[in-house]
Amino acid sequence: MKKILFLSVNYPPMLTVGSSRASRFAAKLPELGWVPLVVAPADVVWDELDTSRVQSEVSEYTGIYRTGEPMDATTFGPDRTAQLLQGMSVVARTGSPLRRISGLLQGVSLVSGWEKQAASVAGDIIHRHDSVDAIYAQGPPAAPLLLALELSAKYGVPVLFDLVSRVDSVSQPGGNRSDAAKIEERVLTSGHTIMTPTRALKEYFLKRYFGKITHDDLSIVPDFCSDLPVLAPHAAQKSDGATELLIFPELVSGKDLKLFVQALGGFMQEAGMFRGAPVVRIIGGESEELLKHIRKHISGAPVSCCHRLQEREELEAVARCDVFCLVTGQDESASLMLPERLIDALCLHKKLLVIGLEGPAAQLALETGGFFAPLQDASAVIQAFQAAADFRQQGNRGMADRQSERFTEASSLTVLSKLLAYMLPL
Repeated sequence: MKKILFLSVNYPPMLTVGSSRASRFAAKLPELGWVPLVVAPADVVWDELDTSRVQSEVSEYTGIYRTGEPMDATTFGPDRTAQLLQGMSVVARTGSPLRRISGLLQGVSLVSGWEKQAASVAGDIIHRHDSVDAIYAQGPPAAPLLLALELSAKYGVPVLFDLVSRVDSVSQPGGNRSDAAKIEERVLTSGHTIMTPTRALKEYFLKRYFGKITHDDLSIVPDFCSDLPVLAPHAAQKSDGATELLIFPELVSGKDLKLFVQALGGFMQEAGMFRGAPVVRIIGGESEELLKHIRKHISGAPVSCCHRLQEREELEAVARCDVFCLVTGQDESASLMLPERLIDALCLHKKLLVIGLEGPAAQLALETGGFFAPLQDASAVIQAFQAAADFRQQGNRGMADRQSERFTEASSLTVLSKLLAYMLPL
């Protein structure tokens, strides 16, 4: 078995873009003849089951090396912990010992913790195993990309870069647009193997670095479906026959968030009068801002919102809903990505509704018989909500199994296997 050093800040428990992708790749690499040695962020303990899992990870060899001690979610509370897992800096709740310590600083961040410790952890791994045969580095953020370049130059090891989004100033904590652009160009023109999850992102890179990279320099390795989780006893049950609409906001803030909630309010008002209002559940997004707009525009309607959940809980919510809705803002990155939960919803045969920019997500929804509406067109958004709700209320349980073959485990791993094979010397 060949050994691959796996560098990813997004590795679970993180809820950042690429987290599910990283863990699913790592889990399947042994089937391709590779042992992943994962440099992962500090873990988070939510409950007793997590405590047992973390203890097992520490006491037995699992191939996962953490860049910090496990963090207790009760120290921060569910909202702050969710923010922590989305890459933000967070301070502990008032009254906790950690609050008194971190209160003197800007806050705790799993990303910065990874950046500070990853080089040391990676060096220990390489020395412990004598050497590694390759490096996988997922970005953004930029830290794994830069570390991979450094280690490659030092040890003469080939790198497989997995760019799941642009390397922009947002994904480069403390950096600026110019610094991020230089890092992105350095990676793309490094001569190492590079893959992306979508054709849209590949075309973006080709246009941006026209003349510096070619079509053959970038490969598309899509995300793939995970196994359907064994649902908790309550997860598959509904209190009544109402249609359940599950909404995941992605890169939505400011005016975009207000526009979305106003359109949702218009739909809920019409649905309540004429069609029977569905139950709406929003997971993620800027919770405080969402609640403010909901109180103003959808007061009294069956709409709830909460912070991001653990992957298993989110998959259970997707499996339980009737219609899955992805809402994206006007950030260009939203037009280049296929969020992992959208693919999970497709694999679970859910009707897809996408609101936001045209791009891979909108195209996927339309290709599979779903719905799309631009966020700026309130009437179109209301009509799309109504069409999705009507589809379910007419007795349709879900969508036909179309296009899901694009996201099968076999198709993704076949491409990944070839890329890894080409990296090795003859």
